[in-house]
Order: sequence, then structure tokens, then C-alpha cells
Amino acid sequence: MKKIRGWAVALALLLWSVAFNLIVWGAVPSLPDVGPQIAASAHREAPLATTYIVLGSAVDDAVPALRGYGMRWLERAWSEGFARIAEDGRVAMDLITGSTWNGAHRWLKFVYWLPPLLLPVFLLFWIRRPRQVRLMGARR
Repeated sequence: MKKIRGWAVALALLLWSVAFNLIVWGAVPSLPDVGPQIAASAHREAPLATTYIVLGSAVDDAVPALRGYGMRWLERAWSEGFARIAEDGRVAMDLITGSTWNGAHRWLKFVYWLPPLLLPVFLLFWIRRPRQVRLMGARR
């Protein structure tokens, strides 16, 4: 049986979490009524969210089906806060990152912070991966 490499698992989780964040956060500007307010609040207060929104918008523009998937996630997670965000868009990121409204919102907050946490884990596993040691040069 082949040994599971820690760096490969960390890399797979890192790539999955970045892709998920790009798809979901890239749909933020498309949300009716509150999307531009959330994007503006993220631009002022949350550099990580801004990165996800900017890069994710390009991904969602390239594949429109992903925009619909992201919008469904955002509506399910944040719909309880849309009225408050529509009242005062300046508090959008405070509401999104502060209180937790439901399980989908909790999941989005967890995955939001996963890439910055997984990157050093991956790098640590990559640096400490086992390598083949040769004492003498290869014979030709």
C-alpha cells in the first residue's frame, strides 16, 4: 500500500479551499441589492475577502454556472443579514465576519480562513518531506 503524504493532503485541501472561496466570494458583486455594498465594505476592511472577490469574479465571469452556485451559497448563508446590510452597507463585513446566522454561514467563515492556515502547513510538510539520499554519484 502506498503511503499517504502529508504535503499532498495539505496541498489538496489548500487548492480546494482556494477554489471554493474564489467561486463563492466571486459571486458577491452579483447579489441583488446588497452585493455592491458588501464588495465595497470588503474593499475597505478585508483584504483577504477583496482578493477572493476580485479573482473570483474573473473565474465566475469565465464560467457563469459557477456564479449561480456561489450566489446560492451566499443567499443561503447571509440571507438573514441582507436587510441590515441594505440599511447600512458600511457594516456588511462586520456582520458577515461577526455573528453566525446558520450552518452555511459558519461553514463559509471556516473555509474563508482555511487557505491562510493551510499554506504554512503545506510548506512545513513540503520542507520536511523524505528525500532519497545518495552517498555516491550514479554509475553511468
